[in-house]
Amino acid sequence: MRRVIMRAYLALVLLAAGACATSATPEGEPAFHNVRERLSQPTRLYIAPGTSTGEIMASRYTNDGWVAGTTALTIDNGELHAVLDNTGKLAVTGLTLSAADIAIPESVFGKPASLTNVKVSLPYASLANVIWQSDDDAMLTLTLALDLDWDLSVNGAVSPLGTQHLPPVTVTTEMTGAGDHVDASLALDATGELWSWAGLFKLTELKLDLAAATVDAN
Repeated sequence: MRRVIMRAYLALVLLAAGACATSATPEGEPAFHNVRERLSQPTRLYIAPGTSTGEIMASRYTNDGWVAGTTALTIDNGELHAVLDNTGKLAVTGLTLSAADIAIPESVFGKPASLTNVKVSLPYASLANVIWQSDDDAMLTLTLALDLDWDLSVNGAVSPLGTQHLPPVTVTTEMTGAGDHVDASLALDATGELWSWAGLFKLTELKLDLAAATVDAN
């Protein structure tokens, strides 16, 4: 008799647990109802190949002085990590970017050369106030102090260059979507000398227009 009672009790406990789990997120209901709810939890957004653009200002010294030109950057991939804190501010806790090689005019070294393994990263988190136009549309202005890492390749020989600590830059950011998907756009313009070599070649401005999105199951 005791075994029958115990089995009946266990069955009731299991049924109650299943009912609680089902009521927390009913089948077919999204885990989050809007972007604001989604960002209340740590959110990863992926920067896919072909979705973002960039350019860098390159100058080389000639007999007639400095000659500047803009070189397009190909953004290979990246990630953005963000979450709303307890005060409602958005914390960007991580940002990484990988870009394709940047060609250097052969006249600088007298040999084929390029900057390789180009990476941009955020060394520490940044907070910003958020302006919500609706629960699914937000605007904010971030101030990010980014690090720039790359290697110098000359005629196939690769030498690591020191990390360049870029001055704080303003990043205009928009976020939109729904609870099951978030899109973000970021626009930044970092000015000032980023790198130079022997008074013959220098990089002086970095512009990025980034598109990031959550990777969600279908």
